[in-house]
Amino acid sequence: MPNPKSFMPAVILCVICLVTTGLLSMTYELTREERDRQKEIAANANRLALFPEAASFAAVDLADPLPADLLEATLAKTADGSLMGYLFVGTRRGYGGQVPVMIAIDEAGTIVGVRVMSNEETPGLGKKVEQSAFLSQFVSYKADVLFALKVENNQQIPIDAISGATISSRAVTESVNTAVRFFQELNKGGQ
Repeated sequence: MPNPKSFMPAVILCVICLVTTGLLSMTYELTREERDRQKEIAANANRLALFPEAASFAAVDLADPLPADLLEATLAKTADGSLMGYLFVGTRRGYGGQVPVMIAIDEAGTIVGVRVMSNEETPGLGKKVEQSAFLSQFVSYKADVLFALKVENNQQIPIDAISGATISSRAVTESVNTAVRFFQELNKGGQ
């Protein structure tokens, strides 16, 4: 017959694990609201960088789900509630992982800004897609054209890739194209 004292360390360890798990779960739940608030503050900081005059942001009401490569579709509104434009967050795989890109299109359908968000691209190479010299290539075009690093027809706008960072450049370009296509679909639906 086994000695009951030989089971005590296992029982004590199980109790410690249960208590620790319970405390961790409780802490997670107690801080959920603050974490969500901080996440919203960070998201609005990126949104305000592209639409600094916006008073509020609201999610676009959609009947269908967003395309797989589009994470967010948001409306930028003035203080009186009129539409300033749209913000889209697209993501594509770059060299170091996903590259999230925020694209701003004004109410007239012109791309007014592109911002690359936090990513794991190679410092000194892939990170150069965050620079305004690269991102400004997309700005001021109507959201009825698509962009390409290698132009295949005269309906595409050529984009100069960052030397040594073609994969990262392509990820940003494809995210902008995803946002433009989705904007076109929204306009067909009368949003």
